[in-house]
Amino acid sequence: MRNRPAVSIRELPELTISCDPSRWPRLALILAVALSLSAALSLAACTSDPAPATTASIGPKPTTGLVSNQRIAYSDGLHNENTDLARWNNRTWLVFRGGETSQVGSPKARLNVYASVDLGDTWTPTAQIFMPDRDIRDPKLVVDGAKLVIYAISRVPGGHLRDAGGLAWTVRSESSDGTNWSPPVRIYDETWGFWRFARHGGKLWATAYNDGDLQVALLNSVDGKTWQKVSLIYDSQPDVPSEAELQFLGDTAVALVRLDNGVTLLDEGHMAICVAKPPYMQWNCDRKLNKRLDGPNWFQYGGKQFVVGRKHLPGVHKRTAVYQLQGDLVDLAADVTLVELAELKSAGDTSYVGVLPLGGAQFLLAWYSSDVAKDQLWGAAMFAPSDIWLGWLDLSKLAP
Repeated sequence: MRNRPAVSIRELPELTISCDPSRWPRLALILAVALSLSAALSLAACTSDPAPATTASIGPKPTTGLVSNQRIAYSDGLHNENTDLARWNNRTWLVFRGGETSQVGSPKARLNVYASVDLGDTWTPTAQIFMPDRDIRDPKLVVDGAKLVIYAISRVPGGHLRDAGGLAWTVRSESSDGTNWSPPVRIYDETWGFWRFARHGGKLWATAYNDGDLQVALLNSVDGKTWQKVSLIYDSQPDVPSEAELQFLGDTAVALVRLDNGVTLLDEGHMAICVAKPPYMQWNCDRKLNKRLDGPNWFQYGGKQFVVGRKHLPGVHKRTAVYQLQGDLVDLAADVTLVELAELKSAGDTSYVGVLPLGGAQFLLAWYSSDVAKDQLWGAAMFAPSDIWLGWLDLSKLAP
């Protein structure tokens, strides 16, 4: 097994990308071995060579309802969070933030990368990506031809209320095999963290929000490495805008923007529906949903719109739930409502969902959650262990 050296680059402090367990914290190694023995994830030993190209099984999965086969896919006693999924090179890919005991920014945090040849039934660890001097979180997987790319947000260590003072970097790492990854490099101005990516008109587009949660911007790139700001989607400090979903419905760009604009940090807030026509310089965000979805993921099926995100209950309890957006998102005069379809097994600190089509009406979901049985208050759960969950969503089970 080869040791991969630390890499130093101009934009970043020294960072380490390694699939060698000798480079992992001792506790994480012990836990990984224990998990492999129990076959909780059917983990294979991490090697310096990519897994052999195997033709993956194809759906559909044997679903029993709208959401089925909900299970813990990864648990190591630490605070795991921020998931994403992708399909690439005949495999399913999962990435999530782990390595730390809480949400607080820490150089101990790393992005754990896993691959599956059976659409998520079993997983093999392929890499860990971390930066010793900075935190890393909110990874997003983007397929770029023959390469798989991870974009993530890196901040200085510590707690950052409303992300203020975090000196956010958006970093990019790429791989041609899922095991060997390039050193992450900063791709845009400091204080901006990219959230969601979408392809349209031969370009890669992204939403981003800045430190302090003051503004949300639209950016684009031809090569995924050099980015230009196109416009401000939302510019209102009192509304506290941040995580913004993005879809192109025809030539119309639509963003769903999280607004933490309740009276206090713990209040519900809203989601703004923002619409722009080419060249996407002017946005209309007049319509608001009376619900705030943290860590949202918006996807489409059969001409209908769905979103998964964090649901807020009285008494500062949280869940992750699946919703349908009903109404014309493009027509500024149309009413849009958010209809809850299902609540996932979740509690405490939860959400930040990955969504991947399995074929037909089926989707693989990934999310994180604190101990479901304990149902901790959100504030306490942010400093407690959390696990990575998976489940199957079958939209064919929806009532007509």
